[in-house]
Amino acid sequence: MLLISLTILDKGCVGNQVDQDTISVEYTAHSRGVYNHIVINNKTISVVDKRNTKPTVKPCNQSDWQNIIDLLKTVDVENISKLKAPTEARFYDGAAIANLKINYDGKTYETTSFDHGHPPKEIESLVKEILSIAKNIE
Repeated sequence: MLLISLTILDKGCVGNQVDQDTISVEYTAHSRGVYNHIVINNKTISVVDKRNTKPTVKPCNQSDWQNIIDLLKTVDVENISKLKAPTEARFYDGAAIANLKINYDGKTYETTSFDHGHPPKEIESLVKEILSIAKNIE
């Protein structure tokens, strides 16, 4: 399955080059007192940090986007819906409920919910990069 992910995101020869305009990552974390919605694609970073507010939208710089693409290559995108959350604090309001979506070429690959701050280890680096990029756009 890792090969499928690499094939999907591989930037190999020109004939197999991925149309990066069709890729975006979306991270959401929410609870009673927390709301965070981040969407990153090769052109923009959109961040909403409070419910019912307009997003802050900034251009995505090429190095941030390349970091996202490099980390996506390490993720078995086809099977992210099967990842198991390492903690369960979201079940008793101990953590915000988080979710990661990867949109590619009209398809959406989505994780099950996990605790904000404690993603499954298979996507941990990607989630940390998304949060870091979003934090630094202000």
